[in-house]
Amino acid sequence: MASNPPTTTSKVKPPTLLSMFTLFAKYRPTLNSFQGDGKRILLSQSDCWMQQANLIGPKHFTLTQTGLIFFEFRKSTLDYDEYLQFLALLCNEKQISVEEVKEKLTNCGPPGITS
Repeated sequence: MASNPPTTTSKVKPPTLLSMFTLFAKYRPTLNSFQGDGKRILLSQSDCWMQQANLIGPKHFTLTQTGLIFFEFRKSTLDYDEYLQFLALLCNEKQISVEEVKEKLTNCGPPGITS
């Protein structure tokens, strides 16, 4: 009886908001010397993420709005839980669905990829 070799099907896990947060929190935009550890995100990293997710513009948010809300936390970086609060405040101000924003952020691809 011949045994078939085990087939390895590598299933790629779909991205989650947390996994994307980690990627963008590690991402270093060209003008920034900060190399993140993936646990805290800078405003510049968040803005880069939002631009990639097509959330910066007339239908969603401006960079001024993201900056004003971010700095309400009085910190230079936010952890994941604080970032969720940031998104809730930002969406509440613009009356945009936070779930829609989370979906766009989750599905925009890793840093530097244009979707």
